[in-house]
Amino acid sequence: MKIHKFVCFAIGLSLLLFASGCGYQIGSLMHPQIKTIAIAPVVNDTLAYNASAEMRNLLSEQFMRDGSLKVVSLSKADCQVFVRITQVAFSEITERSYDDEDEIFVPDEWQVTVNAEFSVIIPGRREPLIPRRVVNGRANFQAPGDMDASRRRGIQQACREAARQVVEFTTTAW
Repeated sequence: MKIHKFVCFAIGLSLLLFASGCGYQIGSLMHPQIKTIAIAPVVNDTLAYNASAEMRNLLSEQFMRDGSLKVVSLSKADCQVFVRITQVAFSEITERSYDDEDEIFVPDEWQVTVNAEFSVIIPGRREPLIPRRVVNGRANFQAPGDMDASRRRGIQQACREAARQVVEFTTTAW
């Protein structure tokens, strides 16, 4: 009877060890030699007000949220991310309507798309760590009162999505 328990325990232990070696990893997927990153000033090639400041702040937030890299100053970083916002576009999704019979008001809804290019370099190296890559952030918003404030919040949400993609592509590019 003791031999039967020992054999079952050994089989269970070997299955557990086999399953743990199947390639799943907990923790950071970032290159093991790169620990810190700096966010260079974001270039805004559009007329969208304050989009570069929003993007830079959101990049910092998303890198800190991910936790794979520590955000430091440009002079102390192992690598640097450069971002250029190439387009901010608005499109109407639904029109404003009011049905007199049912007294239902449907506000207009808009979508903002932020297109950006980014690359990651290691200072002193000729080739970039991550060559130029395009990311797109989208967000829907309604404009119940102040259209300018709604547009700014929409740009912020779309920049957050684009920043999340930059972090994802940077930390999982291996």
